[in-house]
Amino acid sequence: MGLFKWLFTVAFFSSYSITANDQLLFVVSFPGSAPYLYQEPDNENYLGIIPDILNALTNMEQINIRFVANSRKRSEEYLYQRKADMMLISKSWLRYPEKLIATVPLHQHRSFLYQTAKFSDNFSLKNNSKRKKVCTRKGFVYPHLAPYFKNKKLVRIDSSSQTTTIKMLFKKRCDLVILSEYHALTIMKLPIFNNKKLFRSPHPISVVPLNIVLRPELSHVKALLDVHINELKKSGQLKRIVSEYIQ
Repeated sequence: MGLFKWLFTVAFFSSYSITANDQLLFVVSFPGSAPYLYQEPDNENYLGIIPDILNALTNMEQINIRFVANSRKRSEEYLYQRKADMMLISKSWLRYPEKLIATVPLHQHRSFLYQTAKFSDNFSLKNNSKRKKVCTRKGFVYPHLAPYFKNKKLVRIDSSSQTTTIKMLFKKRCDLVILSEYHALTIMKLPIFNNKKLFRSPHPISVVPLNIVLRPELSHVKALLDVHINELKKSGQLKRIVSEYIQ
C-alpha cells in the first residue's frame, strides 16, 4: 500500500464513528481477494462476488456500504475497536470470534495445497518426511497448517497477495501454496500465468463456512443480510453470481 494511501487510511479510521444514518464501513484486506472483492485496475471501484451479492440491498437503499482497504490484521482489529463495521472472513479464523457476529454462510470455503507437479494419490502432510516451504498470505491464519509450522515440517513464506504467492511458487521460492479453490481458478486466468499449470492436493486442507462478520451492535444488519443471502441461495441466484467469476 502506498505511503499516501496508508496515511489516509490511518487518518480515516482514527476519526471514524458511525451513527444511524452513516455508511457502513466494509473493510477489505489489501489488496483484495479475487473473485470475492477486488478493485478495478484503473479506479477505486470494487468488483466481485460480494458487491454483486449486496447490489440488490444497496440499490433499494436498504443498506449503505463503503469499501475501504486495510491490512488483514488491522481489518480485524478495527472491528473489535468499533472503527469498522464488517468484513469478509470465516468466523473460525477470527482471533476473538465471541466478540463479533456472523451472517449465515455464503458457501463452504475449501482450501487446497497447490504445486507445479501432480500430487500422488496418497499425498498427506502427516506422511511427508521432507520439510517443505509453503507460500502463504501475510496476516492470514491457517489453523489446519499451524501444527506443521510449529513442528517445522512446513516453513511459512509470507507474501502480500494470493497472486504473488503463485508467482513465487513458479519461481521455485516455495514448494507449495495454499489457496481456496475460487482464488486459484480466478488467478490462473490472468495473462501472466498463460501456459502455466497448477495442480491441487487430492483433498482439501480445510473446509470452513465463509461469512460476512459484523460488530455485535449491528444485529439488525446481520438479520437483513441473513434473509437476503438465504433468498439468493433458494432462488439459485447466489450460484449464478459465483459462476460468473469462476467458470
